[in-house]
Amino acid sequence: MMMQAGIVGMGIMGRLLALALYNAGWQVSLFDEQQGDNNCSSIAAGLLTPFSECDKADPVIFRLGQESVAHYWPNILKQLIEPVYFQQAGCLVVHHPHDKAEWQHFSRRINSKLPTGDYFQHLSKESLMQLEPELDKFETAYYFPHEAQIDCQSVMHTLKKYLQAQGISFRCNTHLTSLLSRRIMTQKKTYEFDYVFDCRGMGARTIFSDLRAVRGELIHLYAPNVQLQRPIRFLHPRYSLYIIPRPGNIYIIGASEIEAEDYSPISVRTSLELMTAAYYLHPGFAEARIIETRTHCRPTLASHSPCINHEEGLIAVNGLYRHGFLIAPAVVEEILCGINQQDLQYPELWKAYDKCFS
Repeated sequence: MMMQAGIVGMGIMGRLLALALYNAGWQVSLFDEQQGDNNCSSIAAGLLTPFSECDKADPVIFRLGQESVAHYWPNILKQLIEPVYFQQAGCLVVHHPHDKAEWQHFSRRINSKLPTGDYFQHLSKESLMQLEPELDKFETAYYFPHEAQIDCQSVMHTLKKYLQAQGISFRCNTHLTSLLSRRIMTQKKTYEFDYVFDCRGMGARTIFSDLRAVRGELIHLYAPNVQLQRPIRFLHPRYSLYIIPRPGNIYIIGASEIEAEDYSPISVRTSLELMTAAYYLHPGFAEARIIETRTHCRPTLASHSPCINHEEGLIAVNGLYRHGFLIAPAVVEEILCGINQQDLQYPELWKAYDKCFS
């Protein structure tokens, strides 16, 4: 008999889990209390940078991200019916001369966590000019050649379209009254499943008591006078700033580490700091046009690492922080190992696993 799964939450975690379960022969239904795609996944910038994230992230993020970029994302994109922009041309890290202390801290952390060589290179000015000729004001940079980026909005849209074409139902604007083992209860109906998967992010505070929000803010620019080829991380003491090129001279400028549960529009302060940084990086941004600004909050746990909470018939996954697209494919594979009672690759992510699977 075909196993049935109910997934609550339609962000990147919920959709990739639906895809993996469908591929494994399950019948899948997705639920969300919101209408449309108003979630943190829909405003993500799409950095797939496991190596440079070693600057601050726990080693488990590096391992999950490396697997996702090298193996899982290429296989996922091959399956989807429409092309999705994916580029693996590496990532550069630079700094403002006034932020030399931040650069030194970054250098120490990276050198202590990653061996030199294939993972990253410390570039001279000449080497930097060969990669990005328009970054001529910088004397040095770190280059992470295996890092990538993906168009998150396109992934979300294409995943939904593909899953619906396979007969997977999307029940949006569904008010949940209870989420139990093998059971999803709404105001109108009770649904029974073999497994229920909770991927609600900030909506799962009753399960994850230390859940908190980290605000992310993005500016989308059209900059025809700028020709950058790969994501640039610009070290800053307050933000984790990045500038990400997309086809058609579109650039995403973002900051991802603001400790606040604030869904309001972007602030003047952040707008000025982001655009000032972009202008310093490349004077061609002076004539760029602001296409849109986006803000949302990322679900974060005290450890800054994901957690999989398991009870019989119910799995809740949360705390992907700002690494959702980077690590979600590998987290999905770990969940499949758990429900299939295979050897776990990341047992440190699990809670209550032994009790429920013994």
